[in-house]
Amino acid sequence: MAEEYDATRDAATEQEINGIAGSLEGFKTVLDVGVGTGRFAKPIAGLGFEVTGVDVSRRMLLKAREKGVDRLLLGDAYSLPFKEKTFDASIIIHVLHIVVDWARVMRELGRVTRGNVITILNVPQVPTSPTGAEEGRVANPIRSDVGGYPVRTQHRMWQNEQELMARVPPMKLERIRDEIVSMPVADALRRLEAKRSMAAQMVPPEVRRAMMERVIAMSAGQVVHRRIVEDLAVWKADQFEAPFG
Repeated sequence: MAEEYDATRDAATEQEINGIAGSLEGFKTVLDVGVGTGRFAKPIAGLGFEVTGVDVSRRMLLKAREKGVDRLLLGDAYSLPFKEKTFDASIIIHVLHIVVDWARVMRELGRVTRGNVITILNVPQVPTSPTGAEEGRVANPIRSDVGGYPVRTQHRMWQNEQELMARVPPMKLERIRDEIVSMPVADALRRLEAKRSMAAQMVPPEVRRAMMERVIAMSAGQVVHRRIVEDLAVWKADQFEAPFG
């Protein structure tokens, strides 16, 4: 799983690291909750911050250690293994959309943090044209009005982040990325296959492989364009001490 995760995720961008670093000014110790394979912990530590990573996956932590991230701990975001106000700041990147109780996770971050709590929010790009496509986006070919394998929509994917923003408005919200990323369709499909999403696992492997090979062959020479928009959100830790969810 850790190898697949690393192979299907891009490295942290310069915009992301610069945005995070700017909100860490004046701080030294940083907690990375859901550190994964160290995509953000390693470059942030490289800037001189003392980064401690915590993750529920041993394999992810082993991969992070291979990359040179040395302050690592196995732990659950719902019950962080640290005393109150242990860290100057904390970050939680690309994690909130996969937890069930985001409010409990954010309370824990507020508990163990003295200063800023930082995250990067993916801003969903909603199709507006009749065909479902817009500039920088390819229409979703999966119809929602027919039977088949369940698909998690993009709105649902980022619902936790949207609820967090509505219930606890950040003290700082900054657009750090807005760009069109182009990739050969065959590469995009191979990356999607490698992720082995829950929906894909419900399809028999031999059927999935045959479908993928056929689609890749049909897409030879084609390029997919994807618009990626990200906001940096920053809260003071004490914003999560009051009841909010």
